[in-house]
Amino acid sequence: MKISARTRLGSALSKVAFVAVAIASTCLPALAKPFTIPVLPDTQIAVRARPEMLNSQLDWIVQNKKALKIPLVLHVGDIVDWDNIKQWETADKSFEVLDKARIPYALAVGNHDTAAVGEFSGSAAPGNVNLNLRNTAKFNQFFPTKRFKAQKGRYEEGKSDNAFYTFKAQGLNWMVVTLEFCARQGPVDWANQVIAAHPHHNVIILTHFHLTSKGEINQNNAGYGNLTTQSIYDQMIKKHANILLVLSGHVDSSAWRTDKGEQGNTIYQILQDYQSSDSGGGYIRLLEIDPEKGTLSAQMYSPFYSKTREDDSKFSFSDMKFIR
Repeated sequence: MKISARTRLGSALSKVAFVAVAIASTCLPALAKPFTIPVLPDTQIAVRARPEMLNSQLDWIVQNKKALKIPLVLHVGDIVDWDNIKQWETADKSFEVLDKARIPYALAVGNHDTAAVGEFSGSAAPGNVNLNLRNTAKFNQFFPTKRFKAQKGRYEEGKSDNAFYTFKAQGLNWMVVTLEFCARQGPVDWANQVIAAHPHHNVIILTHFHLTSKGEINQNNAGYGNLTTQSIYDQMIKKHANILLVLSGHVDSSAWRTDKGEQGNTIYQILQDYQSSDSGGGYIRLLEIDPEKGTLSAQMYSPFYSKTREDDSKFSFSDMKFIR
């Protein structure tokens, strides 16, 4: 059969068009897909009495790293219950599973992670409680700065009490700032400088003490800290347009609130702590973030019991604005 010049030309043009479409498709930016940030509530009772619960949490995170696109793991503080070597060794050993899987993590320092509590009880240790609160020698001994692969800087050299971490997730830049319990003025001033220097990062403030069980910003310094949580919010958290999340523990409950920052941004604040019930129950706060839809979904899941809490700890936010 004789093929006309017009047919041959049409066939050639079709091939060119197909190749052009294929090339264009490969150049299109990939849609930002959901990813999940696991947040560990206070693990102090589990470390002291039921370390198998903490191990189940960390093992599950490793097993689900790829499926959930987990970029890093966060801990709101009170890693241990008493400031003794045995409990720090337990926590140290448990977190090795994340080290081996090369999953970065950031840990806030809770009041029980300091010399403010006794070595063999949760009561206040002898001496000046405020000074003891800033003694985090064991925390930094068992979790030295080299262990935090995403850590980019810190307030005090060799100490991760106040530090910042960066990572990328689904095309967005993120930064986690850990802040000590009822912080001193110096770390708050430092955090202001760090956040201002990273205007294109979505910022998560990770601190042990922020919300009450009623979802209110706490108004005191726990009686032995430095600045009140309200003062920290006023001086730092509400000042920056790129602060998105504030995560905390300490108070045995689950709660959340939103506030408008001074730059018009919405600040999402979430509390998670279950230490007083069944040693914490092995629950993890799972934050699924979908940049494309502008949503965040939160739930509490226990790998230890293979159970999700069906209560007000399960909630979601929509119309979230991310720094791009």
